[in-house]
Amino acid sequence: MIKMKKFAMLLFLASTSLFFSCSSDDDAPTEVDQNLIPGEWNLTEVKSENGKVSATIQNIPVSGDFTLTGKDYTAKATFTETSATDEPNTFVSSGGFTAVATISIPTQDPIEYEEPIPDFIGTGEWKTEGNILTTTVAGEEESFEIVSLTAETMTLKITINEDIERQGITFAVTGDQIFTLTKN
Repeated sequence: MIKMKKFAMLLFLASTSLFFSCSSDDDAPTEVDQNLIPGEWNLTEVKSENGKVSATIQNIPVSGDFTLTGKDYTAKATFTETSATDEPNTFVSSGGFTAVATISIPTQDPIEYEEPIPDFIGTGEWKTEGNILTTTVAGEEESFEIVSLTAETMTLKITINEDIERQGITFAVTGDQIFTLTKN
């Protein structure tokens, strides 16, 4: 049981790092009205879908499901669109939220962990191409699929397919992370 709890904690650490190291793949982009993006947005929901994690610990293959949700939202992001063609669009964010991970491993009781995420996405530049919103923070690009966008709500998705190393163990993590923002 102690090995499983340690594994579950490592899974949580691996899954929370996904907020900063994910990619999105979409072969059929659709156009999005980029004019709806500028403004101040509040993060109102974080959830995962189809979360799977596997690793080998002490020569024993272990796998499980995970869900990641959020609570205590204070995260805001202000997107600004520039009118100059040679200047990038920018965004500034503040606040964060608490990530709540539930890890289910066969024959074990589900394990839940919480961790504060103090900075949602940082400050940087943004652009769209089709239905992909790409942010650049400190030289690192992240691409989010825009699942839906209205004048009031924006839903973004990242498809996760990562190998993440924690404490000498490599975790294969897959699933989708979904962020819902509401415009002020």
